[in-house]
Amino acid sequence: MPMGHNEKTITSANSVMMLRCEGVYDNWVRILGFQADNAWEFGDANIGETRMGVDGRQSIGYIPHETPWTLYLEANSPSTQIMENIRKDFNANMETRFIEVIIEMPSIGKRYTGKGGMTSMKGGPSGKKMLDGTAYNFNMVTNGADEI
Repeated sequence: MPMGHNEKTITSANSVMMLRCEGVYDNWVRILGFQADNAWEFGDANIGETRMGVDGRQSIGYIPHETPWTLYLEANSPSTQIMENIRKDFNANMETRFIEVIIEMPSIGKRYTGKGGMTSMKGGPSGKKMLDGTAYNFNMVTNGADEI
């Protein structure tokens, strides 16, 4: 195979993230102000399970699964208030709501969607020489990438 160049870049700078939490934000809102080295992270989606029988034959099966997903925002992100408003709603009602995300990455021509629950977040930015950002953790149900 000859050496060459990949036609697609791998930047996340031109990516767009939208979020919706029906009952708090019924319309999609754009998320802005990501951390310097992090914007989001998908965890491992464990989609199958294997077992080895006593006769040495392996079996495999599909398992329903969640995908861990983390959103990283800087302390001065305008979108931290969106997340705080969602938390305030959860606290006021002592209930949670599903949160949906759409992430479009034009550089690789992919769109990822997910819907799930926020499981944890920092209580607020840590006061250091420069304020730390906040990580919001979710368990999402995702179906894989679509081409855009």
